[in-house]
Amino acid sequence: MSLEIKTIAVLGAGTMGHGIAGQAARFGCTVVLNDVDDARVQKGLEGIRGVFQTGVAKGKLAAADAEAALARIRLDTSIESAVAGADLIVEAVPEQMDLKRELFARVEAAAPAHAVLGSNTSSLSITEIAAATKSPQRVVGLHFFNPVAVMPLLEIVRGEHTSADTLAAVRAFG
Repeated sequence: MSLEIKTIAVLGAGTMGHGIAGQAARFGCTVVLNDVDDARVQKGLEGIRGVFQTGVAKGKLAAADAEAALARIRLDTSIESAVAGADLIVEAVPEQMDLKRELFARVEAAAPAHAVLGSNTSSLSITEIAAATKSPQRVVGLHFFNPVAVMPLLEIVRGEHTSADTLAAVRAFG
């Protein structure tokens, strides 16, 4: 049985992170947007608001739908509390292997056992990132394209140990 993804934690509130968070919320997911401090998560939320305002102005998004999506987003500066209830965790931090490996080990320790651990990397090895965890079968690449709200593309990258259940869950999510 495949996991249904309803709650997402996005780690990194920059351009890609807030784009992923905004679109996940727009399409009905509960989202926790995380970054290292309040200023960064607030800036990420403002980025989401800006994308939604543009969508409303262009007639591509109803104002009520934008408000409902914003209501589904929670901001958090603690990785542990951000991932605590997540079905899917997507990291969107800088493209540095050591940083990603350290983050995945930390996330795995705090995340629910069922949670999928996704990386938005566009170039780093998913297998190498997953090696920092005790459950590499839960790790997958989820490469969103920029800008997320405009580019309806999601590259799913299987690591050497990514399970069929993990792939099925992220395909359904995508």
